[in-house]
Amino acid sequence: MLISQPPTSPAPPAPMLGRPWEHRHAAVAGLGSLAACAVYWLATRVVAPDVTPGAVEFLGTLTSLWSVWITQRRNVLALPIGVVSVALMGWFFLDIGLGGQVLLHWAYYLPVQVWAWWHWARGGVDGGELTVGRLGWPARGGWLAAMVVGTVVLGRALDAGWDDALYTTWDASIVAASVVAMVLLSTKKVESWWLWIGPVNVSAIGLYALTGATMFAALYVLFLVMAVVGLLRWQRAAAAQAP
Repeated sequence: MLISQPPTSPAPPAPMLGRPWEHRHAAVAGLGSLAACAVYWLATRVVAPDVTPGAVEFLGTLTSLWSVWITQRRNVLALPIGVVSVALMGWFFLDIGLGGQVLLHWAYYLPVQVWAWWHWARGGVDGGELTVGRLGWPARGGWLAAMVVGTVVLGRALDAGWDDALYTTWDASIVAASVVAMVLLSTKKVESWWLWIGPVNVSAIGLYALTGATMFAALYVLFLVMAVVGLLRWQRAAAAQAP
């Protein structure tokens, strides 16, 4: 197996719709996300009206920021919010011709987010809440190899089957890294944040800026900061739970 689960004490199942602290945390993060997106939208209206985001891009950005914000603290509500965000973002990417991103969001992120929602709450020891863990070195090597193979295979598939797809190898590398990162996030592995930081966020900032998805490029700058914070939080949680 490529995912190794360290020994941990059983935890009770988590409520699928969150605990009171998760509701409060999600509400604050939602308001903060709305404020950040509104400021960006107003700024572009004044400074660069030609890149002002439309409704789908705005709502996709808002829900994505909201979901990632609360993921840092392992808030289970990040996952249903994430389902909404990936549906909207896939629609936007379809409009701008990033075929790999469409496949990533609709064919992968959408069903995996639904599964991860249950798995976070019930996927731990004896059906309890899942706890944070780390991968062993063999598993890390296996997932790295999967990313390389995925980049090559998807890049060729996009070249062959999507006439107006742009920057296919670059796009495919982000997709492959995102696929692996999402698996590891869904199983609460610390290593997921390393992938979100470099192969996904840093790379996506450049790709989205180049293709005119300026609001998503700005969003991924915030994601980069949040991924660093998430890494530090999850490392502390894993250390606290280590036997």
